[in-house]
Amino acid sequence: MDMTTRSRSLVAVGDSLSEGVGDPCRGGVLRGWIHYLTSEPPGPELVANLARSGTTVATLRRDQLARAVALAPAYITCVIGVNDVIAGHFDIARFEDDYAHVLAELSTAATVGVLTMTLHDVAAALPASRARRAELRRRIAGANEVIERVSRRHGAWMVDARTAAPVDRAGIVCVDRLHPNRRGHRYLAALAGDVLRARGGVPEPRAAIPEADPLRERIASGARHTLWVARHLVPPLAGALFTARRAGRVRASAPPADRRY
Repeated sequence: MDMTTRSRSLVAVGDSLSEGVGDPCRGGVLRGWIHYLTSEPPGPELVANLARSGTTVATLRRDQLARAVALAPAYITCVIGVNDVIAGHFDIARFEDDYAHVLAELSTAATVGVLTMTLHDVAAALPASRARRAELRRRIAGANEVIERVSRRHGAWMVDARTAAPVDRAGIVCVDRLHPNRRGHRYLAALAGDVLRARGGVPEPRAAIPEADPLRERIASGARHTLWVARHLVPPLAGALFTARRAGRVRASAPPADRRY
C-alpha cells in the first residue's frame, strides 16, 4: 500500500448493513453503502470490508476487531447493534462493555478517525405487534445512548440515523423490510460522506435521498436480494432450528427464530 492509499485507506466492521445486504449486483456480489462511500476519489479507499451478517457487538469484538486493528487504516467504520436489539435477550450493560472496548481499540488503531452510526428505527418497517415495537424502540433508544456516549468519549464521528429520513416512508428499504435497498445504501453513503467531510461537525448540506431507480431495475434488484437471502441466510437459520429441535430444546410453543441483520 503506497503512502497516498494509506492516507485514505478504510476498513469496515459491523453487520449486514455494512456488508451490503439489500444491494446485490449481478452474480450475487454485494455492494452497499461502504462500496458507494469508497468508490469515488478523492474519498476513502476500501482496504477490507470485514462486516458480516448476523454480527453482534460481542461477535465483532471476537471475530473482526483484531483484524481491523492489525490493518491500522486511516479510517474505520463501525456500524453495529441491530442484531443485539432484535435478539431474544438484550443485556444493555454487556452491550456497553463490548461496544466501549471495541471503540477504544479502533480509535487507537485508526490513524485519522473512526465513523460510527446510531441505529435507525428498525421497528417502523417490521411486521410486529404494538408491544414488540415498543420493546424494540426501548432497546434501540438504550443502545443509541451507549453509541452516542461512547463515540463522544473516543472522539468518533457519528452518523445520526435518528435524524435521517424515516425508512418506512422513504422508499429506501428492500423487500425483507429490514435492510436498505440500493437507494437506501446510496443515501447512507451520502450521509456518511457528509459526516466525514465535516469531521465530526454539523454536516452541511444534508444529504438528500437519491432518485429512485427505474422500476425494472428495482424489480431485478429485489429478485436478486430474495435469491441472496435464500442462499445465505435461510439455510443457517433452518439448520440451527433443526438441530435445536433434535436436541429437544425447542418446544411447540416457542417463538420463531430471531431475524438476523
